[in-house]
Amino acid sequence: MTFSQRSRIPAGILAFAATMLFFTALTFVLVGCGGTSATTSITASSATTTTSGSGSTTTSSVGGGGNNVQVAMVNRSYDPATVTIRVGDTVTWANQSSIQHDVVADNGEFKSKLFGQGETFSFTFAKAGTFPYHCSIHPGMTGTVIVQ
Repeated sequence: MTFSQRSRIPAGILAFAATMLFFTALTFVLVGCGGTSATTSITASSATTTTSGSGSTTTSSVGGGGNNVQVAMVNRSYDPATVTIRVGDTVTWANQSSIQHDVVADNGEFKSKLFGQGETFSFTFAKAGTFPYHCSIHPGMTGTVIVQ
């Protein structure tokens, strides 16, 4: 028996290893593109803050009219995905991701340019309503501003 004959790996094991490598790589890609499924919201109404554990809802209340609420853009998600504010409040989206994003209202009410890490976009809401929005280059990246 020669050295090359002794060191050969059976074809079945090679196929299994290649399949496992493929699915591991696919998992990393999907996790990196998926964002989070947790729902977080900020409510601007009175002077209270409530925070729950990971994957749950966060509510932060800061008074009405003229307040600024922050939404972080992390990977491919808005955090929090839903904010509830009052007429006259401003929402500022801050890109904390290494990739560019934008903020586009589904109804055309507001639209930012693409912006990178460390940059922000702000919009002041002058009327009550529900304003779903998205990132134009990441279709699964969505959020909602509820203005009371």
